[in-house]
Amino acid sequence: HAKKGGKNMNRPCISIDVSKGSSHVCGFTGYKEKFDSVFEIKHDKDGLEKLDKLYDELNSEERPIFIFESTGIYHRPLRFYLEKKKYPYVECSPLLAAKHRKNASIRSAKTDSRDTRALANLYYEVGLKESNQNLEVYYELKQLDRYYVSLTDYLIKSKVHCNEKLDVIFPNFRKEVSGNIYKNYYLELLLNYSHPDILSKTRIDAIENLLIKNGIQKSRSKNHALKIKEFSKNCFPGTMINSIDVMIFKDQLKDVMMYIKRREDIIEKMTSLGEVLPLYNLLLSIPGIGPVLAIRLVSELGDLSNFSTSKQLTAYAGLDPIIYQSGNYDGKGLKISKKGNKHLRTLLYQVVTICVYSKNDNSIKSYFEIKKQTVSTQSAYIACSDKLLRIIFGMNRTGELYKYQ
Repeated sequence: HAKKGGKNMNRPCISIDVSKGSSHVCGFTGYKEKFDSVFEIKHDKDGLEKLDKLYDELNSEERPIFIFESTGIYHRPLRFYLEKKKYPYVECSPLLAAKHRKNASIRSAKTDSRDTRALANLYYEVGLKESNQNLEVYYELKQLDRYYVSLTDYLIKSKVHCNEKLDVIFPNFRKEVSGNIYKNYYLELLLNYSHPDILSKTRIDAIENLLIKNGIQKSRSKNHALKIKEFSKNCFPGTMINSIDVMIFKDQLKDVMMYIKRREDIIEKMTSLGEVLPLYNLLLSIPGIGPVLAIRLVSELGDLSNFSTSKQLTAYAGLDPIIYQSGNYDGKGLKISKKGNKHLRTLLYQVVTICVYSKNDNSIKSYFEIKKQTVSTQSAYIACSDKLLRIIFGMNRTGELYKYQ
């Protein structure tokens, strides 16, 4: 990467401060060399085509480069336009831009002119790399993972409501039959025989065949069918067969089954998109990371070539420490910033938990045992999440599989 005063300092730059539906634009011929005044464009054909004129005016021995922040969804038309034109660009994270502004002591009131200048300074002073184009796969993976998270939220709520109706219609089912009614064969059983009076009159072989058809092992099916039949005979429901509770319960069961299937479909789609990426197979070599966690981590980590150091990746995840300073007091590492990707932090925490409770030795488990001697359990988990992230960063850089030493 070029440093301040390096090869990027004289390259023309077009700085774009992105907003909802529009952007403010300013060109620079070099570091702190403003080409013209700031102007606003709309994110439509007429507005975006104004970038062509500025690009042509700045084009010289070295092609101008665009720089903008990734702002959720608002920058998408801009980026798509630049990619269609094959213009070079840098897409930087808002966190990196904010930290650079803070370090540069840009504390005055926010203005369009100041924002475009700050982005240009970020490009020249930090020496950011040109973003990889035609990597739409990372965007699609992240969108699918966020959809997966929202489906999970819906599934949890549906299960809560379903449990309430189950306790009315089939009291003690979870105690006497199974605590996990969300296996496919139990869902299908309750959907087809949605009241004890129906289930108690159903033949044992019919119950057994339904269980086998929906995934239970044949060797276990007979005993399960007998157990279910006996329970239904003795069960006293809190409502009649034709009650509104039964109708709602069946709808709720369908919702649960739909969300479970949709989540499976999303993971399958994510895997088909991301399994060709080298990081996916690298992650699978880490203890505690299976196919689902691997593809979800790939989705939230994105293109790791965008990070030149592990510290940048740590900041992206929001695992960088908040530093308090007052006089001679320097309270480092008291808390993490939590300003980064919360979905990535959640996934890292899941992997760390699996590693810590694993029967097999691994570097995360060993590190946890060392850290918890001096810090709280929660702080030890955070430290392990940071270590895991650094391991992933190193593996991606070297291309080597995980090795426990």
